[in-house]
Amino acid sequence: MRDPAVSLPESLQGGEGPLVSVIVPTYGDSEYLDPALESIVAQTHENIEIIVVDSSDVSWLRELATRVDGFTYLFQEPSGLAAARNRGLDAATGELIAFLDADDRWLPEKLDRQLAAVADGADVVYSDVYLVENGEKRRQSALPVHDPDSHHIDFLYEGGVPMPTVLARRDCFVDERFDERLPVAEDRHLWARLFARYRPARVAEPLACYTRREGSMSSDLELMYETELTVIADLADRLPVLTAHRAALERKARYKYGKRLLRAGRSSEARHELRQAVVTGERDPRALALLAVAYAPAGHARLLELLERLQEIRR
Repeated sequence: MRDPAVSLPESLQGGEGPLVSVIVPTYGDSEYLDPALESIVAQTHENIEIIVVDSSDVSWLRELATRVDGFTYLFQEPSGLAAARNRGLDAATGELIAFLDADDRWLPEKLDRQLAAVADGADVVYSDVYLVENGEKRRQSALPVHDPDSHHIDFLYEGGVPMPTVLARRDCFVDERFDERLPVAEDRHLWARLFARYRPARVAEPLACYTRREGSMSSDLELMYETELTVIADLADRLPVLTAHRAALERKARYKYGKRLLRAGRSSEARHELRQAVVTGERDPRALALLAVAYAPAGHARLLELLERLQEIRR
């Protein structure tokens, strides 16, 4: 194993304000970790602890834990992201919990901006994000909070809560954890449950960089679609108010599946899924616009990019 290039202080704790526990899972991606860890210690809020849950047995991470106060190293046999994050939750001692994956980054004022929202009464806070893909970075707006009481429903329709931007009170996780049965979308499943029980807030500025990489679990399009349908069914059982929305949410999931297929260059399959979503009742103008893009003779990737940028401006 290489020597760590990351530079951490002797202690991560000592600043004013509440202690924030940052859970960082890693499995086969430790080569991306240096900038992620440095973005945590570069926070203007200085009272933090880092909990790395490692499923690759990385020796230099173990070494960091021996010399940095507030840095906890936990080895866990590969059991999926949900299990790794739950292990981190079990070890967390902070009043607040935050999450960062190995290939994502925080902006320096991320925690301070969100702690201000917590001080105003929010339980779960998230923000806009910079999406990094194929060497390019662009801003993505997170979902606005129009009505806290129905925010979990809006979230299931629209998404827009990136994992690396979430900060929540530790009390939120006493009865709610990541569902370890889910291979993907475990964050979506948990955020919906938290929004149904606790007060959400959004900081309308990018506070993190989220990296979309080929080869990640979320790039398995069929698995992602099937798991989203499982999430919808499970949440409808848990939250009776969602029963009336189930069919519409399933159509929305099909629309998103078609969009991912189009992005992956599988235009024929994308046309089929998008057409079926519209035929069965999907009336979101974005679905109709995407179907038109899918039927364009060429340039699907470029047209999709332009459409997403236009929709982002309108949001």
